[in-house]
Amino acid sequence: MSMEFNTMREDEDHLPIGGEATFSYEEGDDDDDDSDDDCDYDSSEENNHIQNNNGAPTSELKQHFVAIVISIIAAIIAHSYTHGGYNVWKEELIKDWSAFKLKFSTVGTSNNEVYPTPIDNYAPFAAPSMDGIPTSKRKDILDRAMNRETDGHSVGGHEKARNYRRTRSLSFCPQVNAPSSSTNNNLVEMEFILPIDPSVRILHSYYLADALRVDSNSMVYDYDASSTEQLDKDVGSLGRYTSDTILNEIDTAMATNNNGEGLTIDQVQSILQSHLPASMINRQHICLLHQYTLNKAAGRSIRGTTRVYNRPHVSTFYRDKWNTQQSEPNYKISSASLSFTGYAAKFINLSVNDIHLYWEGGRIQSGPREGKIHTEFVGVIKSMESVGTASFPGHAFYVTPTYDKETALQRWTITEDDSILYYDPFGNMSIEGQKEELQKLSRQGKLSDKQLHNRDAWMLDRSFGRDYLIKTGQVWLANFPQPYLAHDDDVSNVDGTTSSQVSHASDNLATIDVGYEMHMWQSSFIGQTHMVETSSFYYTALPNRLERLTKNDYLPKVEEKRMLEMRKFQSSDPKEKSNSNENDTTPTMPLTLKVLSCAPRVLETKRFLSPVEVQHLIDLATGVKGDVVMKPSTVSASNVKVNNKKEKKVRGGSNARSSTGGWIHREQDVIVDTIFRRIADLLNVDEQLMRDQDRGHDSLENDEELFPTHDRIVEAMQLVRYGPGEEYSAHHDFTYPSIEDRYQPKRYATVLLYLTGESDVVENGVRHSTKFGDKGLEGGGTTFPRAVTTDFHDGIKIKPQSGKAVVFYNVLPDGNFDQLSQHAGEKVEQGVKYVANVWVWDPVVS
Repeated sequence: MSMEFNTMREDEDHLPIGGEATFSYEEGDDDDDDSDDDCDYDSSEENNHIQNNNGAPTSELKQHFVAIVISIIAAIIAHSYTHGGYNVWKEELIKDWSAFKLKFSTVGTSNNEVYPTPIDNYAPFAAPSMDGIPTSKRKDILDRAMNRETDGHSVGGHEKARNYRRTRSLSFCPQVNAPSSSTNNNLVEMEFILPIDPSVRILHSYYLADALRVDSNSMVYDYDASSTEQLDKDVGSLGRYTSDTILNEIDTAMATNNNGEGLTIDQVQSILQSHLPASMINRQHICLLHQYTLNKAAGRSIRGTTRVYNRPHVSTFYRDKWNTQQSEPNYKISSASLSFTGYAAKFINLSVNDIHLYWEGGRIQSGPREGKIHTEFVGVIKSMESVGTASFPGHAFYVTPTYDKETALQRWTITEDDSILYYDPFGNMSIEGQKEELQKLSRQGKLSDKQLHNRDAWMLDRSFGRDYLIKTGQVWLANFPQPYLAHDDDVSNVDGTTSSQVSHASDNLATIDVGYEMHMWQSSFIGQTHMVETSSFYYTALPNRLERLTKNDYLPKVEEKRMLEMRKFQSSDPKEKSNSNENDTTPTMPLTLKVLSCAPRVLETKRFLSPVEVQHLIDLATGVKGDVVMKPSTVSASNVKVNNKKEKKVRGGSNARSSTGGWIHREQDVIVDTIFRRIADLLNVDEQLMRDQDRGHDSLENDEELFPTHDRIVEAMQLVRYGPGEEYSAHHDFTYPSIEDRYQPKRYATVLLYLTGESDVVENGVRHSTKFGDKGLEGGGTTFPRAVTTDFHDGIKIKPQSGKAVVFYNVLPDGNFDQLSQHAGEKVEQGVKYVANVWVWDPVVS
């Protein structure tokens, strides 16, 4: 049997730069191919001769040879401790795993008594909160929740949120076969190496949070409580399901049963089953804890695998031009160097206090503050949290205490390769020194267990980010771990098209893998097209009455009746003006998505809105209809809070975005509702995920708050008006979630709807598409300045066209944020530009 491992890092404090070393292990082979020469030798010219005049080796050479032998022996000993020990662990784990895997394969058979249904992805149920429930009853309630019927109701919010698993992309069980890779979405296997402390404790809490379906990871780690009553009060009555409780029991079993040596998988699973119902136990969780028992005493690291995104070579983006296929890149072709050098920067506060983040510019050239340094307040970074902003090479930032903006705690001048910045006042201490200082602060009441847990979570994230950078060449901007996204599996036709029918309502969940993956359209090459079928037809005439929809309007029978009544105002042709389609029973109409960019993933469909729908949205934006209030547009940095209110001002202030905007909800009227349905079909997601979710169920123990409720996955539609001279500078749409949030909510896709196009004019609130000479819209295009091409140094530019929709993804297929999704709204040179933005989240709106 042969297995390969990446030796990217054994100690998180030492990171190999610029490459990835691999070694192949054959069972029974303990040979060491590596050696480190630590010997000293005289480098003078006369001692560099390796032979004397008679051709015999000199004494210096003999000494050098002896030193080399000693170094090799020392390297072998060191290697046997770090890697050789891992090989021993691997043999033990594979031996246990062979029997363990067989027992897993018997799920649903009569052999389940000992190993009842542990699975990779937990069964779709909503686990209750344990608030106010006596410890003795908790396991019974969890068991009941596992098996209860929902009668078709939505339990605890939409199905996608209920089935979300933050840990679902992780594997800690040994892979006997060679790692698999997906050529369709460029996800490849990556091994990562994590320090055993604090990684196991944090990952263990993540698995428990997924199993219990709690919103925050802080609900499952152990507080320092002296009694059950105090523990219940502090952690929301989760009691014996806390993570440290289980780890302590494992440690005790190791000490009493195995003299401190590792436990078997059977023993680990038995301990977990004493705390949780079997169907809540994930086998990767068991393997993680099994590694912990085998590696803890020896101080070895934890190894796991996940799938990460390797961006394809640029030559594969041009199949017709270079006659290449995705699997056959032409490395002689290179991408054009980009003139735009901006990127996302992320700042993480590892101190016990909140801090202020400032951007520092050059000296002010004129005015009352001439000669002083220009600074801009970016925002507050909460303790053990992060904030992000757009930046450029050479930008300078600094942080200060919240009470003293003149005292800089730390300064940075950043580059793209070093765009994740940590403020850590304990960073220069030794590991033992850090522990002592943190324990001291904890005893003084200055550091809570929640803060300590989040600090350790950032340490875990930082360790993974190093391996990710080495493997992919990309900065890890998200918070580890992240589940990867789903893709269509359609095969491209000869003409570069794919045929993919998208049905409405809940049928889509079948293509989303039990409802917790978000679909992402393939963008294998520029010009690739996807055919989408939608039943949300174009409105070509206005209904007689337009009223705000209520929740009762979304009841199945009421909804079906309304949609049938609206068909007489609709058509499959966006420009059809008559009502000749009144008796049309065609179930769907086609939409064509075309790939404009592969990196980032940008697609467009030109006939997404009808002229009637365009004018209706403009009427809402101009106040002719509805109650939409247009206000100056704002930009907010991620997670920026001031006095518990969202901070809207960022570096550049109003110069970053100079427009007016307003918000309309899906329930505004039937036309807006239909546009949201069409957007859901365009993205291949269930439109019901874009609705508010009711509990809709009978509670356990007569407690209406037993199950959490999660909201929709889409924000309200933002209508934006740009006048002459107004623009939106380059920015990202993604935000940075709290490290504590189990859902890690993120804007995964943006849908941009153009209401006015080039040469269009809006007079008295009415859009005209005829040529109006110097009155028509000029400028106002959308640019992606970091888009990878072979020809253009400024990325790609999309021209405004009335009725067109542009879809782009803010995340990569592996869940990381896409740096290249940075985009800008060009300055409007003339006329007025109207657009609408719809942001879709995964798995819930923050």
